[in-house]
Amino acid sequence: MPNPQAYRDGLSSMVTSVCVVTTEVDGQRYGFTANSVTSVSMDPPLMSVCLAETADVHPAFSRAETVAVNVLAADQHPLTQAFATLDVDGFDTAPCTLGKLGAPLLDGATASFEGLVHQRVTAGDHTIILIEVVDVVVGGREPLVYQGRRFHTLSPMEPSAP
Repeated sequence: MPNPQAYRDGLSSMVTSVCVVTTEVDGQRYGFTANSVTSVSMDPPLMSVCLAETADVHPAFSRAETVAVNVLAADQHPLTQAFATLDVDGFDTAPCTLGKLGAPLLDGATASFEGLVHQRVTAGDHTIILIEVVDVVVGGREPLVYQGRRFHTLSPMEPSAP
């Protein structure tokens, strides 16, 4: 087993998108900040997101049938804290509209993927939620990314020579 701090330090070198995963269960909206989001399959279109079993929203996401993965835009940095802070309703600062399946889609997101929960898998101290994507809304805005325990924006690179 690796040294836990070395493992965390190694993971911090990875660049990830910053997302807020949302759902509505029994008329109540829930969301959490996530950077552990991955495209899994094109046919069917599947994404995965990991949620700590200790998260306060875990019970709601354990029952949710529809979920949205909202990729945050560069100027939506404040939403990361709003959806990561215990006893704070991130929706108070995040205007949203309901998607085709009823999951909250955050206004201004770079992209929002709405889908049905396909499967849940327990993995260590997390639940992996597999989502079958039904609809995608592309906002086309610059994304917010996370690397080295800090938030960043992307700068366009020059095209590489053939």
